[in-house]
Amino acid sequence: MSRAGSRSQSDAPTQSLAEALSALVAELGIPFDEMLHTVESALAAAYKRAFNPDGEVTVKLDTVNGALDVRSRVVHPDGTVEVKELPSEDFKRMAAQTAKHAVLRHIHDLERDKVLRDVAEHKGELASGVVDRIEAGTAYVDLGRAEGVMPPEEQIPGEQLIPGRPVLVVMLDTQPNRKQAQVRVSRAARAFVHRLLEAEVPEIKAGTVQIRAIAREPGLRTKIAVSSSEPGLDPVGACVGPKGVRHRAILSELANEHVDIVPWSDEPEAFVAAALGPAKADRVSIDRVTRTATVLVPKNQLSLAIGRDGQNARLAAKLTGLRIDIKPSDVDGETPPPAG
Repeated sequence: MSRAGSRSQSDAPTQSLAEALSALVAELGIPFDEMLHTVESALAAAYKRAFNPDGEVTVKLDTVNGALDVRSRVVHPDGTVEVKELPSEDFKRMAAQTAKHAVLRHIHDLERDKVLRDVAEHKGELASGVVDRIEAGTAYVDLGRAEGVMPPEEQIPGEQLIPGRPVLVVMLDTQPNRKQAQVRVSRAARAFVHRLLEAEVPEIKAGTVQIRAIAREPGLRTKIAVSSSEPGLDPVGACVGPKGVRHRAILSELANEHVDIVPWSDEPEAFVAAALGPAKADRVSIDRVTRTATVLVPKNQLSLAIGRDGQNARLAAKLTGLRIDIKPSDVDGETPPPAG
């Protein structure tokens, strides 16, 4: 057999590889140089694994005739560099399969990265999915093109997530994963409540009602401060909805977590009094140096103002950004004038 004939036969796998690569690039619209670099890097790694030559291996694929040029670059202790041409005949039998896997992996990576870019653009938004499985307390949610990962700290305490059941989450940020596009999701974040309220209250989307602050202890209680930019529009009433329908919809999604919606005020005294609702404050005084609000409430409102385990006062402090000190107002036998 002639040398030319031998080359034609031995190069057949890589010749067909080059043709298939060109066709695939045209079909997918992926830049040719990008795909070629991916294939050559995969071939170099495969050659290194198969034959373990010294030095760094590089592979060049001639896309015209399908020839493979395999070389190693060895740096010696004295600093000299030796480049050797390596035999490729035996390698050509596995080159086509190696390249195929490299192309499929590259396509998968491109698709994953595109999904991650799309997810990043929708960070902080609501997404509906189906609970796929629970592993070591972490819930995995099928969001369609991506997988939502909800660790225990992002779940509502006490809520049971059941595989196969639909679930609403807020998307937080993307997670590195070579196999698929993953995004960390939450039902415990304040952003989840914010988006729920936004979805239920058209006035928030329209911009006439604004959410000014949220304080939350997931599974227990949430306080939301709202304001209105439209004269005569009651922001709390808009969020509660006719006969409380909007408020009930939010409670239902939050597994009946208590949600207090209070009016925002630029006056700290009035805002603190509202934040302590449903308790009624008699008087609020603010020490602006220590950022402490001293609140006087009737004795029969004291436990309500503080809340179970201090929860109501604690959330009011988070909502207002002030330290809150609650005292009974009639301790001296006198009731001060109303707060606000």
